[in-house]
Amino acid sequence: MSRRSVRGQVRGAPHEDDPHGRRPAEPLVAPPRTWRERGARLLSLLGSLQGYIGLVLVVVAGVLTKGDVFWNQQNLTNAVGAFSSRGILAVGETLVILAAGIDLSVGSVLGIGSMAAALLLTRWHLAPWEIVPLCMAVGLFFGFCNGAGTAWLRVQSFVMTLATLSIVRGLDRQSSDNVSVGTQVVDANGRLAPFSAAFQGLGTPGHNILTGLPLPIFGRTGIYYPVVAFIVVCVVFQLILSKTRFGRHVYAVGGNETAARLSGVNVTAVKIAVFSLSGMLAGFAGPIDAAYSASADPLAGTSYELDAIAAAVIGGASLAGGRGSIIGTLVGALILTLLDNVLGLNAVSDNLQLIIKGLIVVVAVVLQRPGLLISLGNFGREFTRRKTI
Repeated sequence: MSRRSVRGQVRGAPHEDDPHGRRPAEPLVAPPRTWRERGARLLSLLGSLQGYIGLVLVVVAGVLTKGDVFWNQQNLTNAVGAFSSRGILAVGETLVILAAGIDLSVGSVLGIGSMAAALLLTRWHLAPWEIVPLCMAVGLFFGFCNGAGTAWLRVQSFVMTLATLSIVRGLDRQSSDNVSVGTQVVDANGRLAPFSAAFQGLGTPGHNILTGLPLPIFGRTGIYYPVVAFIVVCVVFQLILSKTRFGRHVYAVGGNETAARLSGVNVTAVKIAVFSLSGMLAGFAGPIDAAYSASADPLAGTSYELDAIAAAVIGGASLAGGRGSIIGTLVGALILTLLDNVLGLNAVSDNLQLIIKGLIVVVAVVLQRPGLLISLGNFGREFTRRKTI
């Protein structure tokens, strides 16, 4: 081969072995990324890992400030147990949010489930295994009403569940004559009745289940029922969302309702189902809350819906629908749980705790929208440039 032909190939001339005389493909070199692109990728990464990063930060803060007082089995179990009823609400709320809805009634439905449990216990002396399904049925009914109003009557979920919140709270107060109902029932000998003692196992502090069995980590002291219930609910519904057709349909409806309908998804059935499941889980959490407080208060569950929504959002669920997971909600619930515990151990006032949790929710939502931060940065830079001119 002559020097000229070699020089021609080096310069990109047609290759002599190519029958069509085409030039060999030149390697593509990606242009260098700008600082905006790097920032967008970093913010997107932070948004996807925000729950795990937040959980690590809360744990580190607890260990640094309170050490062994915070990081011990008894404290962590009590903290998670105290929040477990709201964590169960957060799982149901996540289902609704994934379908691009919102459920503001879960706190009130938990309240009426709590009251129903106390009344069934004190007036009809039912056992816990009878009370829990009945309370779940009560919650399922109100959840179905929310779904039917949203899907059939075309009422916005915010308005529909807000109305249900008011109706259920009124029914709760009416059924109890505006007074608390205790769950401690004594017999003729002045001792705690067997059915009332059994009810304590649903969440009264100090009353564990599976005592005497050699459990991993917990030993033979047993395990707190609310913790078990919360974990089991998270595992079951994570599997439902990730492994079943129904789960795929929930994500499809939340991502694009029109496209899901055109693809053959029964959007109406999915909406009714997610609201019904949310109500059922709220009813399931009612007896846990009653057992934890040893009474059912007419105002039980007030503002719990805010904690449920916050746990889902901090865990990565998008209020626009179609994005999120139960595992993320579990992480978000743990963040709120341990944050309350750390702030309480450090004697931070309740008012300041509310402010901190509100700011955390805002940060979580902003991190889910990296484009918003970039736009704000661009606006600030342009505003500064105009001021200097």
